[in-house]
Amino acid sequence: MIDQLSLHHFYDHKIELIEEEMFFQSRLYQMFNHKLQKIKKYLINHLNKEFIFFSFASYISLILFIEKKDDSLRFCVDYRKLNALIKWDCYSLLLIDEILACIQESKYLIQLNIIIMFNKLCMHSDNKDLTIFIIFFNSYKYHIMLFELINELTFYQHYMNDMLFKYLHQFCQIYLNDIIIYSKILKKHKRHVQLILNKLWEADLQININKCEFHVQNKLIMLSRVIEIESNSRLIKTWFESEFWN
Repeated sequence: MIDQLSLHHFYDHKIELIEEEMFFQSRLYQMFNHKLQKIKKYLINHLNKEFIFFSFASYISLILFIEKKDDSLRFCVDYRKLNALIKWDCYSLLLIDEILACIQESKYLIQLNIIIMFNKLCMHSDNKDLTIFIIFFNSYKYHIMLFELINELTFYQHYMNDMLFKYLHQFCQIYLNDIIIYSKILKKHKRHVQLILNKLWEADLQININKCEFHVQNKLIMLSRVIEIESNSRLIKTWFESEFWN
């Protein structure tokens, strides 16, 4: 479930620092009451889920708010000082052209959108102190993996690739939480979809049904591009979706 903490396992995220002895601290800054109330709501919610817990350590980051399109505020932790000390993962995500090359001859396509559930990947027990953030109420650290840190997206891609490794480049492609299942024959396509769904069920990953594309006939949107399928020639065209650039 989305609101349940996952158990520790092989995919616990471990942070590797450039220099192990380095540490960082930050000082609190003044904050208006409406933001403090929002912080308190966030803390209560995440403490109840056991995603965070009280802590004390030498590593301390501050929190900040990012204004969303609807003028609401998103709670974030400012991990810039920590990110500057983390070794980069040089793994490269797939390029759109590589994905297109694999689905070029396909007649049947389905796009599944997986809910990126932070609680499915835990922080390694050796690194939880690095995630500590401080506010007026107390200091806290995270059990779960954080997408504010560098390497988190590539780490999530490693996780998805390993989970569906058996089927990669055969009848499925993955880009973070987007999965494309492609086939030339309808009977095989149904079987392929079932195999992927079984794997997602085993991993307890959930589909965002509102962002999925089933029985794709003409086009689908992936990586901010429109993929258009011309069924007669099985030719696939792409162009950037205009709404992402306006």
